[in-house]
Amino acid sequence: MKRQVINADMKVWDVIQDFPGTYGVFRQFGCPDIHKGEFAVSSHFMKVRAAAHAHHIDLNKLLETLNEAAATHDEGTSATRH
Repeated sequence: MKRQVINADMKVWDVIQDFPGTYGVFRQFGCPDIHKGEFAVSSHFMKVRAAAHAHHIDLNKLLETLNEAAATHDEGTSATRH
């Protein structure tokens, strides 16, 4: 079983800051751009669970895809640490 790094109670902004590759995942699932509008502000305090609910996104699918993106980021980062 894969380790889940990102969970539903994390803030959207923290997820994107810690794992920049997840920005595209949020956009792919229909979340607004965090660089403009209300979501730019709300992403700082909105949890992943609330974002999924607000944008009618299946939370489990979102978390699975976010964690895949985070794992890909970790693999790329660890490969460059040698």
